[in-house]
Amino acid sequence: PTHTTRNEFDPSRPALGRRITVVFKDRAGVRGTTTGYQPGRPGFFLMPADGGANTERCYIVAAATSEVGFL
Repeated sequence: PTHTTRNEFDPSRPALGRRITVVFKDRAGVRGTTTGYQPGRPGFFLMPADGGANTERCYIVAAATSEVGFL
């Protein structure tokens, strides 16, 4: 409960895959890494940049995004 979400990469934790930022249609955003993003596919897995969060991996539904870009 005391964790503050960050969208920053931890320099002590090597990133696996390409760094990516996602903005959803509700204007919420997340940064992380992915090895499977391809435009035109229904979705992809993302490993959040915030290593202290309780989410290790999430599935991003492409139809719910307004913007996806590599960092």
